[in-house]
Amino acid sequence: MKEGAFELRYWVSNDSKEDQDKQMVLGLSWDVVSDKLSCKVPSNIDCTQGNPVTKRVLLSVINSVYDPIGFTAPTLLLPKLLMQEAWRGKISWNEVLPVELEHKYRLWKTTMHFMSKCAIPRRLFAENYDDLPLHIFTDASAYAYSACAFLRCEFKGQVTVKLIVAKARLAPMKKFTILRLELLGAALGARLTETVDSILRTASKTYFWCDSMVVLSWIKKKEQWNTFVGNRVKKIRGLTNIDDRRHVPGEVNPADPATRCCDWSDLLQSKWWEGPGWLYNDEESWPCSEVSETPDEEFLEQRKTVVTNLVTGNEVRFGDRFLYFSSYKKILRMTAYVLRFCNNIKRNSSKLNNSLS
Repeated sequence: MKEGAFELRYWVSNDSKEDQDKQMVLGLSWDVVSDKLSCKVPSNIDCTQGNPVTKRVLLSVINSVYDPIGFTAPTLLLPKLLMQEAWRGKISWNEVLPVELEHKYRLWKTTMHFMSKCAIPRRLFAENYDDLPLHIFTDASAYAYSACAFLRCEFKGQVTVKLIVAKARLAPMKKFTILRLELLGAALGARLTETVDSILRTASKTYFWCDSMVVLSWIKKKEQWNTFVGNRVKKIRGLTNIDDRRHVPGEVNPADPATRCCDWSDLLQSKWWEGPGWLYNDEESWPCSEVSETPDEEFLEQRKTVVTNLVTGNEVRFGDRFLYFSSYKKILRMTAYVLRFCNNIKRNSSKLNNSLS
């Protein structure tokens, strides 16, 4: 530490004999006895008791929960959605939220005391391991899209699955189709993989799981998609290997909870950070399904092409001469000029003939 110019002033370990069972480490609460990490309950959460709920209060509560890992992402989705609804309703910062939104917030807040019980193990994997693959799951709903990374460690026949990081993003206020949101989730998972690989550097193999056959078909097929789909497919193919992508049924997709609202008690009961149960089994029992053809939905995002015919040759139709002009008024004006010119030539020629005779 001294060689790196870091002044070591205080330290703690899980072998500590101190009286305090919990310590703050990098913004998270560390239980020294159980060696688990949890989020600290915000100190300002009780200040809103009995006070009107405004958009300013919502923002304060959202920013008070510090979770860099993202294992509480399913519970933080509700206040973010309420915040989005407040923006959509053009509610000012100090204006009281509508009764329906305020009721949802207060129900969610009553379960915040379960936050400290939602804990994850500090240690990811054993020092010696036989296999260490990385599994990336992505999903989307009408409200949000998400991506989460699980590390599967196998050591002496024992399998452990740990959540490394999870990200959840609200769906844009501009309405998107579910398929496009699923594609945004896949792009988020690709960027998440790049970040995890740069830090971990120990994964033996990476699997990408998605429950949308259409999105998997977009990524696997080399077609000319429209701008929205094409740009994101290009990014995904550049960051990941398309042969590592698999389909997972939606009901067993662990990324699904991060796209749907829940309170802290539901999150504690689900313990979604432990991964799906089937991931603890051998690879032969994992979900296995081929990417099926879905032309009706898949090719809706295919780039539209315009076919034009160009006639070449010496023959020019009379009506083609009018294509030079940009408006009907110009055609009339130019036609009048030509007719007047022809009329003047005839008049002048007749006068010349009369004078010569």
